This record gives sequence, C-alpha cells and structure tokens, in this order.
Amino acid sequence: MSRKVAIEINFNNYGFDPQRLTKVWLERRMDIFRRFTLNCLKAQTNQDFLTVVKLSKESGELMQEILAEQEPLPANIRFGTHIESVRAILAFAEGHEDIYIARLDSDDLYHRTFVQQLYSVEPKPDTMALINQNGYLWDSVNNEMAPTFHRSPQFYVYLYKTEQYASGYRVKLPGRGTHGNVIDLPHELLSPRNYINVVHSSNTSVKKVPLKDRLSESEIEEVLREFMI
Repeated sequence: MSRKVAIEINFNNYGFDPQRLTKVWLERRMDIFRRFTLNCLKAQTNQDFLTVVKLSKESGELMQEILAEQEPLPANIRFGTHIESVRAILAFAEGHEDIYIARLDSDDLYHRTFVQQLYSVEPKPDTMALINQNGYLWDSVNNEMAPTFHRSPQFYVYLYKTEQYASGYRVKLPGRGTHGNVIDLPHELLSPRNYINVVHSSNTSVKKVPLKDRLSESEIEEVLREFMI
C-alpha cells in the first residue's frame, strides 16, 4: 500500500503565553503528554506511523535538554520545530504516493486501532479530510466520562499526495479557518468512537462532563484499556 500515516501535535509552537517557553511549563506539559497521549501512541496496534511534536524555535534546545533527562521516547515519536517536523514527515513518506496526517492535541487520545483504521480506509478520490465525530469526554481529575459527539471536532485527518505536500501545498480551511470548518471540506466520516478529549488540572479551558449517559467506574476502565497501555 502506497500510503504512510503521520500524527501531528502542536506542543508549544502556538500561543502568546511566554510561560510556554520556560522549563517549568515544558516539564509540566511533558508530564501530561507522557501520562496520556504517549500511552495512546504506544498502544497503537499498528506502529507504522510517525508522530511529530512541534516546538517553538525558541525552546528547541531547552526541550532537548529535558528529553535527555527522561526515559527515551520511541523512535517514531519526535520533537522538533515546524521545519524539522515537515522534513521528518517527508523522509518518512519518501517513496509512497500518499501521506495521511492526523491532528491530535498533546493531552488527548486516539483509539488503539486508529492508525490501522487509516491504513485500511479507502476514501473517495476527492476526499480531503477524515473526521472523527464520535468520542468521549473524560475528566481525569474526578474520573468522570461520557460519550460525546461533535459535528466538526479537532480530531481529523488531512489526506495529501506526498508530491503535493513536498511542494508546499497545505489544505486551506474555508470560512474562519477553525476546526469547525473541516466539515466544509470534501470529507468522509470515521464511524468508530475514536477519541478521548481529556480534562486535567492544567487545561486552559475546563470542559464539564455531561450528566447524561455518564459511564460507571468499571465502564471507564474498560474504555481506557481501548485507548492506552
């Protein structure tokens, strides 16, 4: 199959908070990444993927110092600047016709079969995005979870021809250019309940788990086993 799968995570390359360039902030967010997202990536049933975790240019060296002090990451998970991340994706996709780039935040989760789903799906030729509308919202502090649905959430995949991606072409979102506009692209839906949006003590905006359809503690544990090691 002439396709490769990459997962793109923005770590601290966006935003105006100067704290995102400090060692304290980086170490705290790295702890969150290791507790949640890293365990989801390690759990993927198909490990033929590359994850690029994107850093601001100003914090690249500091982050490398932090990484050097911690348990080594798997070879398919790499921290780097935007330019370094693009180069890594292109090297990974070399010789393959297509590159599928999934978006994920550094504290959220994809189902352990997600990468395999991206290798198995056969989208129509004009499809530009795959959208995950079904997932869960999990308050990891209070251990509350409920299923959730979003028409156009932040959990989506852009489908590129490798040659086009290498030439600099990027999908341009219509309208306001937000996650909510991905649904306006030629798209297809991935039907499984594929994501967990994680609430933790360091969220910038704290979401509340709805009372309706909340899962029991044992049901939460069962769901988490499907997403993390």
